[in-house]
Order: sequence, then C-alpha cells, then structure tokens
Amino acid sequence: MNNLEKTNRPFILLLFAALLLVVPAGAVNTAIYGDTAGFNAGNHTDFVVMYSLPGSSGADFDANADRYTNSSVNVIFIGGNDAFSPVTAGKIEQAVFRGKVLVLTYTSNHKFDGSLPASNAGSAPTGQSLVVTKPDTPLSQEIFAGLSSNYTNSTPPFSRESAIPRKGAVTLLSYDNNDPALIYWQYGNGYVIEWTLNNTGSFMTGGEADTINYRLINYLLKSVVPVTASTTPVPTPEPTTTPLNQTPAPGPSVSYTTQPLTGNLSVFSSPDGANILIDGIYYGKTPATISGIPSGNHIVRLTLSGYHDYESNNVGVFPDRINQVFGTLIPLSVTQQTPVPTTAATPIIIAIPVTQQPTQTGGMLENPGVVAGIIGVVTASIGAAATIYTHMSKIKKP
Repeated sequence: MNNLEKTNRPFILLLFAALLLVVPAGAVNTAIYGDTAGFNAGNHTDFVVMYSLPGSSGADFDANADRYTNSSVNVIFIGGNDAFSPVTAGKIEQAVFRGKVLVLTYTSNHKFDGSLPASNAGSAPTGQSLVVTKPDTPLSQEIFAGLSSNYTNSTPPFSRESAIPRKGAVTLLSYDNNDPALIYWQYGNGYVIEWTLNNTGSFMTGGEADTINYRLINYLLKSVVPVTASTTPVPTPEPTTTPLNQTPAPGPSVSYTTQPLTGNLSVFSSPDGANILIDGIYYGKTPATISGIPSGNHIVRLTLSGYHDYESNNVGVFPDRINQVFGTLIPLSVTQQTPVPTTAATPIIIAIPVTQQPTQTGGMLENPGVVAGIIGVVTASIGAAATIYTHMSKIKKP
C-alpha cells in the first residue's frame, strides 16, 4: 500500500459508512395490477416496482401471474377489474399465505373469498365520510399520526362494496354507517389489506392515502416471515419408529422430544365449496379430509361468499382416527330480508256429538250426550214429517 492509499484510507471508510446510511438496508419489492389505493411507490426510495400492469388487462395478469408470486416480491397490489381468472386469484392467495402483503380494492376483490378480512355482502352506495374506527389504539395513532381522523366525500355517490368484518380482522377506517372501508387481517404467514372502495381520492388527498398505505404496509411487513411453498399448509414431520425389542443408542448430547400425535379431520359443509380455516390457517375448500392435525380441540371456521361464516370452537381431533365436522352456512339474505307476516287461518270447528254412558249418580236427562242425541232424533223426525206432509199434499190436489 503506497502513501496515497494510506492517506485516503480514512476518507474512503468514511464515505462507505455514509453510503450505508443513505442506501436502504433492504428494498421492498412490489408488483402492481391496476390501482394501488393511493399508494405511490415513487415517493419512497425503499419501494421498488418490479412489475406493473393496467387494471383492464386481466388476460395479461393471467399470463404473468408468476411475476406476482415470485419469491422476491414482498407486496402485491391488485386494484383493477376482476377479468382475471380464479386460478390466478388462487395463486396469489397461496403466495400471500406463504408470506406476502396483499393490498386489494373493489372490484378486484370479487375474485377472492377465504383470504379477505371481510366477507362481501353486495354493492352499496358510498357514505358521506370516512372516520378512524378506533383513534385511541396504538396502531391507529401510529398510522394516522399528523393526519385527519375524518375524511369527507367530495364526489357524487358511487358504488362500493358492502362488507362484513370477519373474526380477527382489524378495521382502521369506517364509513359513517360503520361499514369497514379499510380493514386487514393475518392470512397464514402473510397479510391481506382490503379497501372496500375503488377511489380513495373521493375522500382524501393523494398524500394522505399514500401515507396511510405506506405506514400500514411497513407495519405489517415487520411481522411477515416468508416460507417456501409446500403441498400442505402446515407440514407435519414424519414420525420415527423404533423396531420392537430394540433400544436406540443415543449419541452424545442428543435430546429427544415426543412428537405430538396427529389425526385426520373430514370437513363438510352445506353448500359445498366453503373455505376451511383451522385455527386461522387455510386448508382448502369443502368437502376435504385433512391429515396431520395435532390431537386436541381446534377452532374450525367455514366461509363462503354470500353466506354467514360458520364457526365451531371445540372440534376434537383424536390420534389415528378420522374425525368429522359439518357446518351449515346461512345465506346473508336470510337475515337481511324482512319477514313477511303471515295471516292466521280461521279455524273450522266441526262438532261431533259424542254419546256417553250415563253416570250412576244422575238420570239420563242429566247427561249432555243423551240430551243432544234426543234433540237430534226429534229434529230429524220433524224434518221427516214435514217432508211426508208436503208430499201427501201434492197427491191430494186434483
């Protein structure tokens, strides 16, 4: 090393340290289909857009779904129309389940169901304003710091998604009628953020929407732990067996733990096709038999668009046995419709005379049945006599 290099060495080290402070430690890679709910990646040096498509090109989205599910992508924005296929939606859900953040907006959320933090309940007119749902929570204070807690609608009414929050979801913004406008929940190892409107610009400025999305995404990314793809949502290690009459010889400093016993769970629903979530983890659609479930009690939830969720909090799974659970999902329309009052039918009373035996303590005329019978005989006799008299009168006439 010459004298010039020795002289410049401290300067070079200082320059390198300064560069480390300027360059972000790890960029957040994003892939975008259509709208981003007001998020502007160009405003943030730590976000890199790896791939982008307009929201009207559903066929291109289908052809390039692998770009969105690539392991290097951290955040996926889907805000175009729902012209892409259910297969693409399924691939996106699987990728998010393994550890990504998905940001969805109306109407593209129509292709998703089990991964949504709120179940779709049809379209509805937009509200007059958006309000921070729980402004006193630490998360709301972090997301909306320096921002307004109320956002007024500045455009004519437009269509939005009426949604019902699911158990475990967190609502950050609500319409003035309490419907969720911004809601999220954990989905597997990832998170799904849902905006139930398709135009945040109707309620807030671009800077406000960008800040809310940026803070929420970064907050959730701290908890995302990506995993590699697998054929089962929760891989179960193969149990090790030891032949009879043979004692394993443990090596030095080797500890042994007993593997939890597992069982199978067959899940059925009416109607079929409901999403299966066991302890909050997605396991496909009904009907299905799922293996490798740890023994004990579990929470099973079934979800299907257009129906209320079914949930059972005490489903027992026993080892080496096929356990079953069946859930009936009630349509949302059942509780939304006003019951039609029914008019009570006028009862038709038919009197049937009953002949009773006279009691030992009273005479025959004290028995109501006997009296009714006598009256009936007399009435019939009078009627017969009247008929005979009329007939005879006609015969006597010339």
